[in-house]
Amino acid sequence: MGLFDSFRKSAREKRVEEAHRRAMKEDLEVYSGMRVEVTSGDGRVFLVAKLLELRGDRAQLEPGVDGSLMSRSEEPLPVTLRGYSSRENRTVLLEGTIRMGPSGLWQAEHLALKGKEEQRANIRVNTELEGSYVLPDRAGVPEERCQVNNMGMGGVCVGAQSRRDVGDKFLLRINQLLELRDTPLLCQVLRIDTRRAGYFEYGCRFVELDEETERRLFRAMYALYHGLY
Repeated sequence: MGLFDSFRKSAREKRVEEAHRRAMKEDLEVYSGMRVEVTSGDGRVFLVAKLLELRGDRAQLEPGVDGSLMSRSEEPLPVTLRGYSSRENRTVLLEGTIRMGPSGLWQAEHLALKGKEEQRANIRVNTELEGSYVLPDRAGVPEERCQVNNMGMGGVCVGAQSRRDVGDKFLLRINQLLELRDTPLLCQVLRIDTRRAGYFEYGCRFVELDEETERRLFRAMYALYHGLY
């Protein structure tokens, strides 16, 4: 009887079973709690969320910022989830579908591991923005102008005339972005990408983002992704 039952299974049922078997084999549950960017097939970012209750090939997505920027549809949307696994120290890419769920959560289904990358966890957008920064732990040091060369939800690349060291922190202001006007971003230098006379380029991460600042940052990144600046 089991043999005949297998012939009666629809193509969708077979895909679901295959996705579940693949997820169990890949042990995706180690990524539960990971913060991810959810993108569509054309690279548009839908939202930034936390991956919760990951069991097999299913999970819930808890938006970290205002989810109203997403297209609300009852139909499953094919997406890519991109996050950083501190356990593996690398970027993880998952594929699956998402749909609206209860209580502001989104349901992720048919998740499968797409790949792993030795790259930054967040999508970056090249920019030509003017900014300025101050050192919060060095009172009296004047504000310095800088160039914002690229940005993502996780960090920023900044060009400046002064030498800073890896581990230094500074408060970055980018008043050209209306969403971040008067909202300083605390950054920490992770690496020095460029060194030449009178110019240094720093790869930085954002630290200590509260929920409101994260919401503003997401709106700014959404505008940059879609060429609104």
